[in-house]
Order: sequence, then structure tokens, then C-alpha cells
Amino acid sequence: MASQTDLIQLLCDLIALPSVNPEWDAQRITTPFGECRVADYVQRYFQPFGVRIERLGMLPGRENVLVHIPGQDPSVRPILLEAHMDTVGVEGMDQPFSPRVEGGRVYGRGASDTKGSLATMMMAVRGLLEGGWPLRRGCVLVAAADEEFGMTGARWVAQSGMAFAGAIVGEPTALKPVTAHDGQMYCRITARGKAAHTSMPQHGANAIYAINDVVNVLRRRADQTYPQRQHPLCGPPKLTVSMIRGGVAEHIVPDSCEIVIDCRVIPGESCQQMLDEIKGWLVEDLDPATCGRIKFAAPHKTEPPMETHAGHPLVHGLCQAIAHVLGQVQVVGVPYNTDASHYGAAGIPCVVFGPGDIAQSHGLIEFVEIEQVVAAVRILSHFLATETIP
Repeated sequence: MASQTDLIQLLCDLIALPSVNPEWDAQRITTPFGECRVADYVQRYFQPFGVRIERLGMLPGRENVLVHIPGQDPSVRPILLEAHMDTVGVEGMDQPFSPRVEGGRVYGRGASDTKGSLATMMMAVRGLLEGGWPLRRGCVLVAAADEEFGMTGARWVAQSGMAFAGAIVGEPTALKPVTAHDGQMYCRITARGKAAHTSMPQHGANAIYAINDVVNVLRRRADQTYPQRQHPLCGPPKLTVSMIRGGVAEHIVPDSCEIVIDCRVIPGESCQQMLDEIKGWLVEDLDPATCGRIKFAAPHKTEPPMETHAGHPLVHGLCQAIAHVLGQVQVVGVPYNTDASHYGAAGIPCVVFGPGDIAQSHGLIEFVEIEQVVAAVRILSHFLATETIP
């Protein structure tokens, strides 16, 4: 049986393998970009156990790793355990790929988001394999690619046709089961104007002014409307103007200006509903001339919200396992978005769960508490050994 020392070494090994998401340059896999080094490690880790291992996905050189663990009853659907391999960038960090163990914590890029979760899932599965896997139901461990940008790894699994009884998606939840989270949409809005010399602005049409009118409408309407639509676990929808670009020179009336909005969509609503509502606000509140100069691009990110009913056997079973190990459990929702979006949309019941705190994710100092990592292995092992999902 693997020890705590083995677990911490596994996590340190994963951190030491750079896997920065290349974002728009999706096929870039030269160090430190891409997940291939972590994928190779996961594959090698499970090869001695003789289980079926696949490298599959949508991005060349950035595939998911699927480890198939058969159960005693092949007629029942397996459990999906998924954690993503990629991390955000490391600019400004000091030795991000040199893991450090200090003060009961493991430091390094990905320690919390989500190599801590991946290590606990790998260790839990390893322990059950070494014990002979005397379980009725099998599971599939997926080390997924591209969660931090396009979620193409999760999209591929969700669209693959594989059937699962439920999914546990690894993210830093401080060992609290997350049964609901927001969806997310990015959308670009452009205002067209007419260029003119700034000494005679009356001969032009200032696109920045038009976008300013748009922003004012979005702020006012969102402030009025969204607080009235509270999800019990996730809170209200949210809209943020996160980027703006316009103008070409100091002495030219700008003929184009654009903003990007980040919309957080609560469970029970959809990205399309939110987009239609925003468009309706502008039609109602802008004068016709300004409204005619506004154009929406097709959203370049649409991740649906996720929610699993608290009474579902997956939730009940994981909560029992958490209570068994920790003595208490608190079901929560979160305002961020995860790979569970796509599994939930495919009809797979999901719970997001893992060691670490989202507050440490993406920061210059990222760490995970060793105590949580150890507890997560015990929780997942107990869940897999005792689950009773139909």
C-alpha cells in the first residue's frame, strides 16, 4: 500500500513537469507548454498494473489519458474520476516547477489547481488496484487536457458516447463537495463610428462614446436585475466588462471600439438566455441610431452551468465518505466554472471535489495543504469502495 511519502512524491513529480496551457496557440507543446509530459507520466504510472490506458482527445500532442479500471459487474456504468493536467502561466513566479515541501504544504504551479486533485485520484486508484480491486463497479480515471482555456479535453469525453454513473471532477474545493456552479460566456461587442479630425469632431461619430453608452446600460441593468435572481448555492448572475479597445491616434475621432464581457450564468439559466437578455437591454435603452451601430460577435466561450440534485446517490455517497473521514461535511456551490459543465450537460451527474483552496489558484504563490491531500485519498478510496449508485 502506498504511503504518505509516496503521495507527496507523486504530487511533487507532477508539479515538476511543466504543463502550462498555451491558450490561443493550441498546438504549442514545447516546454513549458502543453500537457504531454504529465500525460506520459500518468501513462507510465499505471502501465505496471496491466489496465487499459488510452491517449485520446481533440488536440494533437495534447491528448487526455484514460485509465480504465474494470469492475466485477461489467453491466453497470463506471464512475468517472477527472482532473485536468494543464496549469495557468507562471510569469512572475519563483521556480514554479521546483516543488517545495514546507510547513505542511506543497508549493509549486499546479499544487492546488489541480495536480493535487490528480495526485489524490491516481493514488486512490493505485491503492485499490494493489488491493485487487474487489469492487462491483469500475471507474475511468481521466487526466484531462485544456481545462484552463477551451475545455477541449472534457468536451471530448462528454461527446465520446461513454456512459458514466457519475463523475467526480477534481478542483480545489477545500474538501467540500460542490454540487452547483456557474456557467461562463465571453462575448465581444463592437461599436462602429466615423473617423474625423478631432478639431472637427462634429464631422465624425465617436465609437468610444457609443461603447460608453453600452457600458452604462449594462451596469445599470445588471445592478437592477441580477440581485433579484439568486441561486441558493451560487448567488446571482454576474456581468463584467473585462476588456476594451478603441481608437488609433490622439487626433482622430475613433471609428471603432470594442469591449469583451464576461458573463457568469447561474444554474437554471443558459448562456443563450443571458445573451438574449443583454441584447434586449440595449435595444430598449439605447437610441435607435446608437443601437444600429452596435454589433455582437458570436460568443467565443460558452460553458454551461452545472447542478446535481442534493439527493442524488452520487452526492449522498461522496458526502458519506467525507463525513467518514472528516467527521463533517458541507455541500456548497461556487461562482467559478469547471470541466463538470460539459459532463453535466451530457447528462452525467457531477460533484466537484478536491484538496486545496481556490484562493491559492493562479497566484504567484500556489500551494496545497498536505493534510487535505492525504484526506482526499482516504475520501475517494472510501467512496469507491462503498458507493451504491444504481
